[in-house]
Amino acid sequence: MNTKNRSTPVVEKKEDKCCCNQKECACDCGCECGCCGTGKTILLCGTILVSALLIAGSVFFKPCGCDAIKGRHFPPHHAMMQMNKGPNPIQMEKTMRDFVEKNPELLAKSVEKYFMEQEVKAAKAAKAAAQKAEPNEYKLEDLPKADEALVKQIIDDKTNYSLGNKDGKFVIIEFFDYNCGWCKRTNKGLEEAIAKPEGKNIRWIPIDTPIFGEGSETIARYVLAAGEQGKYAEMHAAVGAAKSRLDEAGLLELAKGLKLDTKKLTADANSDKIKGKLESNNEFRQKLNIRGVPMVIVDGRIHGGALIGDALDTVVKISSQK
Repeated sequence: MNTKNRSTPVVEKKEDKCCCNQKECACDCGCECGCCGTGKTILLCGTILVSALLIAGSVFFKPCGCDAIKGRHFPPHHAMMQMNKGPNPIQMEKTMRDFVEKNPELLAKSVEKYFMEQEVKAAKAAKAAAQKAEPNEYKLEDLPKADEALVKQIIDDKTNYSLGNKDGKFVIIEFFDYNCGWCKRTNKGLEEAIAKPEGKNIRWIPIDTPIFGEGSETIARYVLAAGEQGKYAEMHAAVGAAKSRLDEAGLLELAKGLKLDTKKLTADANSDKIKGKLESNNEFRQKLNIRGVPMVIVDGRIHGGALIGDALDTVVKISSQK
């Protein structure tokens, strides 16, 4: 496999806590995005404190080259000696506190200016790095081929749901877990792709393969059960748009919003038929040697990791030409 074309690492196991030491992230895309805000809060507080010290210190320790008592002028080193004596610590703290309380807007503007300057610097650095970087063109033909017989079985299996063009010649098979952040991003991208005119030839077959424990399996069962009432696609999209992990009660609330029969939904979700379907999906996962999610088979070739960004754009373009 051409590792340059791999969008993201494949998620292979569930973590107990997110990277910001919370039970779960507030965002949808997982801890790797770094948008929980903990680091930014610490930086902001530290910046405000430093700004206060610098501004207040400059006011209190304003250099002077004269002797206030005798009216005599000192050389520069004598002036430094005068400043080094400084005020007593109590007086200095009081001065800084008074200054901060009386000039909060000055500190806020100073911090805002600092962050704007940092953003400009970061943007320039990113642009310069992009210009120097070698082009990394995504080529579908460079990806390894999946087992053709297994792929055909998945495509021909009438129990699998198809999104997009059900008769599309360009088939994308996705193994995913609803509690996987990168899977959510891939699902969102594919939803947008099949809605575009360029993606009208795509047949997207999502294969529910819950690997993150009982919670993931419950979600998969209820989404598949919604399909028994003809609303797999709607439930699939509703779960993907949820801002937090869903338990059974949360799934039933989504079902009510979709006008589903919740009693039938619960019965179907706990039926042998749905449980058997998930077992069948897992068997295909094992036969294809898929050990993590998301894993996407694009037109018979294995794309490991999330299918997003430039790679997805290229895939959509290729699909329109087939």
